[in-house]
Amino acid sequence: MNAFPSAPRRLAALLLLSLLAACNSETQQGKPSADAGHDDDHASSTLGRLAISEAGATALRVYDLDKQAVAQSFTLAYAPSALYASPDRRYALAIQRTQDAVQIVDGGVWQEDHGDHLHDYAEAPRLLSYQINGVRPTHYETHDRLAALFMDGLVSSNSPAGVVTLSDASIAASRAEATLTLDKPMHGTAEPRGEYLLTTYRAPDNTDTLPSQVELYRRQGNSYQFVQRFDPPCPGLHGSYSNAKYSAFGCSDGVLLIHQDGANFTASKLANPADIGTGVRIGTITGHHEQARFVGIASPGHLFEIDPDKATITRINWATGRTQRGVAFDRHGEQLLVLDDQGSVHVLDSAAAWAKRSSLSVIASMPTASPFPSLAISQSDDLAYLADPAGRQIAVIDIAQASLRAPLPLNFSPMGLTWLGIAHHDH
Repeated sequence: MNAFPSAPRRLAALLLLSLLAACNSETQQGKPSADAGHDDDHASSTLGRLAISEAGATALRVYDLDKQAVAQSFTLAYAPSALYASPDRRYALAIQRTQDAVQIVDGGVWQEDHGDHLHDYAEAPRLLSYQINGVRPTHYETHDRLAALFMDGLVSSNSPAGVVTLSDASIAASRAEATLTLDKPMHGTAEPRGEYLLTTYRAPDNTDTLPSQVELYRRQGNSYQFVQRFDPPCPGLHGSYSNAKYSAFGCSDGVLLIHQDGANFTASKLANPADIGTGVRIGTITGHHEQARFVGIASPGHLFEIDPDKATITRINWATGRTQRGVAFDRHGEQLLVLDDQGSVHVLDSAAAWAKRSSLSVIASMPTASPFPSLAISQSDDLAYLADPAGRQIAVIDIAQASLRAPLPLNFSPMGLTWLGIAHHDH
């Protein structure tokens, strides 16, 4: 015998189907995408988005790589001097250095861990009302889902330097994770390491604005408390990067290494190699969280491997007679992409003593002066994107195949570039 008469039973079935359909319907406004609900091996199907700026222009565009079209265009208060992604790649930070401000655009693609599954979200990009203000925001470094934005301050107004740390969660809540105000203005840098922060110190007798030592702070609520100043000097300190165990800082006479073992931090110094050349120093350091080694960049384009475990600095012979204009690791830290002054991209294998896998002629008309086109690395697949301002397009590099794909045509001249989306680390 049926529990319901036939007509009410049909009505109940229709109601149940309606409820199921409502649960499964996904909109583009804050709901999970069709890929939601996978386990830890979940790979988002989206290629992500690119935040793109033009040299000297206030427009910031968000380009949808799935639809191969500009999803949204925003007018910033000022032309950005640099463009960066937030630690989890949801937001684009448009640095406006001389205007003492950072505006933030939500790229609209992100993922949340709901415990038993991951949810992908896709929304229209939007310009946040929340922005970061500070005197001369300049160096920006990320490590382990935290970012540190260093404010240089200004000597002429006696405005001190400072640091703002950020996460995607804090940006969503329209706040910083924590802040630190230093004693003096300086052209410094900071490396976030969980509850700790490594940042720079400028001695009172320094005749320029470059720091000469590194300090350690520990987070207390929404601020930082001083822990120690490391003894090894780092004259003319410029450039830094962090991996799992070390933070490296460029000095005029070598590289300062800070090793972290839990709450214990120790410092050591690597001298410049004998073949670095007169008047040449490592002033920029890059790397990857899966790489034990760093890559140091010395003007006018020398590259060096910095190996903290072996305590060595070794030249990388990547291209005779060429000058580097951009460097980036692939998403796994295995391949190093080097853009040169003639518009070619060289793909180097980190596991084979930086042997060159390929050289690709990418940009036909390379700018001869700064700013130079940006390289952006996808964190969801093995692709790299390179702005081509003269060609009014984005070049697409297949890193795994060391080959070029069809470019993405634009109706403007791109320059700054950063990838936004859902990272997929599949090895």
